[in-house]
Amino acid sequence: MSNYFAVFNCPGCGSPLEIQEGTISLSCSYCELIMRVGSPGRILKYFYKSDLDDFAVKFAAERYLKKKGFPLKFEKLESKQFHLPFYRFRGMSYALLSEKMAGKDGDSEEQLMPLRKKVFHQKCRHFDLTIPGFNNKSFGLDSLGIRPGVMPLVAYHKEIFPRGSIQADIDVSPEEAKEKAMAMFFFNLGFAAANKECISSEMIGEGLSVIFYPVWAYSIQQNNISSTMFIDGLNKRVYHEIPGTFEYRTSGLDQSRAEEMNPVQHKCPNCGFDLPTSESSLFYYCANCSRSYMIKDDGYALTDMVCGAYEAGEYHHPFWRFGFSAGNDIDTVGKFSKILTGEIPLIAKSKRDNPYYIYVPAFKSTNLSTLTSVGIRLCRVQPEIEVQRKNFSRAAEMVLPESEAMELVRFYWEVIRSKYQYLSGSEFDFNSRILGQGEIIWLSLSRSYGQSKKSRTKTAQLYA
Repeated sequence: MSNYFAVFNCPGCGSPLEIQEGTISLSCSYCELIMRVGSPGRILKYFYKSDLDDFAVKFAAERYLKKKGFPLKFEKLESKQFHLPFYRFRGMSYALLSEKMAGKDGDSEEQLMPLRKKVFHQKCRHFDLTIPGFNNKSFGLDSLGIRPGVMPLVAYHKEIFPRGSIQADIDVSPEEAKEKAMAMFFFNLGFAAANKECISSEMIGEGLSVIFYPVWAYSIQQNNISSTMFIDGLNKRVYHEIPGTFEYRTSGLDQSRAEEMNPVQHKCPNCGFDLPTSESSLFYYCANCSRSYMIKDDGYALTDMVCGAYEAGEYHHPFWRFGFSAGNDIDTVGKFSKILTGEIPLIAKSKRDNPYYIYVPAFKSTNLSTLTSVGIRLCRVQPEIEVQRKNFSRAAEMVLPESEAMELVRFYWEVIRSKYQYLSGSEFDFNSRILGQGEIIWLSLSRSYGQSKKSRTKTAQLYA
């Protein structure tokens, strides 16, 4: 996925730090302060600085008029700078689609037999989308309009926000923006084909933020005709024009629930020892007191390091697993084996009384289809795992919070249902199921599926 970099000042020494947007924790390379800047479910605000002044804005307007063949003589009516809010979604999109298939019956090409089966397709993709957080169409911007890495973001603080710039109202909620992003994602990838039906879809966000983008509204009058040109504060060009002067009044509305970045010390709640740093991990092990924690609700929740042997190998990967009960009190491996006979052998009597689990991978992978296959395979075969509580080498970072893993359970269950005719009844509908509490278990795999190579966090780059 694309990388956006954000700039903020270290709370310990004041040095300017540059980090990847969405980073969970990092260390200052100047004062070595270990800090946490993110947590699951937290929406942070950023903004772009613009170096346009009145002269540069006027020059951009003259260049636009010259390109259109208009005279450069005009009367300036008004010039205002705005910062427009955009939601940025980064994450994973899952969809299960069904396609009707028909076959020929008889000698004539025109004679087709009725529907005989459905073919199911899994679509799993990474996405990186920006959605306007405002509804005013006069601004003429439908996306952020800048390539990642061109210019670093600045962590939002009222004290350093450009003076005189008007913050447009955020009158679109994250839920509305997510729906628009999902529709855009399906449209761009051609999922909305007329001959395919969407059975289940989930958008699992690895990151959600609000980015304020600088735009100038420059109103002029020529030959008694007024118009307003909108000038991109970074590209320094006119991208949109409307007749008349532009009137906009802000009410201070903010439906984003976004916050300012407020770094806190990243320490073990038990002994105060510095915890390790990571751009994306939600799981941390204290090497001093041998306790492990998950970041939850902007704090730390004590958790056990639970591992089990699934395949021969030392590549331990994190999985969420949830006890799962379907219709007619089907909640054990033995009861499910009567339905999933092709996967769970009836002869496996040793595990017939075990709870039936849905396994969801909690780590990153560049290939989401492979990642999904690993999780679905675990759900089908229901391995008998001997749980151990000990320290072990981790081959992948735990990046998926429980709330989002619970969203993925629906997709996994629908995929499993699509494979078996016996699960098509209403008693096996997901809404009638019972889902137990989630637990993280690290399973040994024969090879590494995740992004085992850690990406490097940029720190303390000085700016003139």
